[in-house]
Amino acid sequence: MTIHIKAGLIGHGIAASLTPPMHEAEGQAQGLGYSYSRLDVAEPEYSEMSLAKLLDFAQSQGFAGVNITHPYKIDAVGFAQELSPIAQDIGAINTMVFKDGKRIGHNTDYIGFRSALAAEHGLGSIQSVLLMGAGGAGGAVALALLDQGCDRLVICDPSGRRASDLADRIAQLRPQKSVQGVMDVTSLDPKKFDGVVNATPLGMTSYPGMSIDPNVLSADAWVGDIVYFPLNTQLLNTARAGGHAVMQGRGMAIYQAVAAFELFTGTKANPDRMTQKFISLTK
Repeated sequence: MTIHIKAGLIGHGIAASLTPPMHEAEGQAQGLGYSYSRLDVAEPEYSEMSLAKLLDFAQSQGFAGVNITHPYKIDAVGFAQELSPIAQDIGAINTMVFKDGKRIGHNTDYIGFRSALAAEHGLGSIQSVLLMGAGGAGGAVALALLDQGCDRLVICDPSGRRASDLADRIAQLRPQKSVQGVMDVTSLDPKKFDGVVNATPLGMTSYPGMSIDPNVLSADAWVGDIVYFPLNTQLLNTARAGGHAVMQGRGMAIYQAVAAFELFTGTKANPDRMTQKFISLTK
């Protein structure tokens, strides 16, 4: 008998997200009746709905869970009745599972970025990294960078308070590491970093721009971006033109989807198959 499972993605400006087709293709490959919807507050159908109402709607429709993206990852924590250890550490969730009438918050961004970083070759040293953005994704990326070998991390966010709060939180979790929060890069020497990661929405189709100019970095610094629609953001295109090695958002998008698929369906996803699906969607 075919199992029917529903899931979805909550966010703003997510029409170009590749998460729905990746999930549905994997569900089909596994013989599941699996549908994955976009609940996009940029669209008229959902524009008047708050996060609370969107979660209520998804749960009332029998969804197994939802992924949650910008701008709701931090706010969503307040709607979870339980948090996974990583989600509790980071203070943000990107996956909410509805199980036995309860809402359980997870953060698959952490394993998504860490797995992508581990699989990346040719970047060079990650000892000293500048992280742009202290929002919902920033905490997951920060912790993943430290756990993957970064020893010095500076978190930059226009909200200096948010940057310092996240830096303090992460420093308490990993006290052997050096973690600092700043409001802008003018107080820093960007050339002293091995690499920089954009963990802001800037670069997305709905949020054009760059969080930092790669030209201020040292010649051998690498540039990473967690944005994947478009796959080649203005930041990465500028970095390539300047001779920098780059890390696209593809890996994080795939590996976080692999983890979320298992949480929603109870079955393991095939990372290679989901990677091939992602590639086919971006040709």
